[in-house]
Amino acid sequence: MMKSQILANAREAFGSHGYAETSLRQIAEKVGIKTPSLYAHFPNKSALYEAVYNEVASEHSEFFGGLVDETSDLTPLERLHALLSGIETYYRVRPDLADFSLRAAVAESHPSGHGLRRIFLDSESSLIFAVQQSFDDGVASRQFAPGDTEEFSALFLMLMDGLFLQLTHYEPAVFRQRFELAWRQLSRMLVTTTWGEDHGDE
Repeated sequence: MMKSQILANAREAFGSHGYAETSLRQIAEKVGIKTPSLYAHFPNKSALYEAVYNEVASEHSEFFGGLVDETSDLTPLERLHALLSGIETYYRVRPDLADFSLRAAVAESHPSGHGLRRIFLDSESSLIFAVQQSFDDGVASRQFAPGDTEEFSALFLMLMDGLFLQLTHYEPAVFRQRFELAWRQLSRMLVTTTWGEDHGDE
């Protein structure tokens, strides 16, 4: 119970002030304990930050994993739309996670952030698989134009990252407009070239 309270308050503190500007004393005060009591759970601030980061990455992975399961019966294009829409669904009601993730992106730019990047890349693997599977299914069913699966998944993930930044920087109406325009362009790219045009009718 105490550990979960520490993690929750640490997430809020790191999200509001960043790693460098947050002290263990501030976190301990928010929890209602003395600073030395934190060491019974975490050896130092870096370990606490990594634990919070692990927790955030796990929640992100769990949400999108659930979204993949919920949309498994949809068409490939509908599945991809649901995954992109998930960015807004996930972060709009979790502003604390949005704040933490934004600041974490800055912290990870330093060499010491290599371990954190590895954590997120590992948690992202199931999402990458789902994107690639949707693309491959679309190509196999001739709903999508043929293309390189890895290239498409890279494009899709970069679009998701861009949507996250748009979501945190602009008003909802602006975000929605840009989302719809971006989606329209992506879906057009996926379906414009037909099999009959480039590959002949087999």
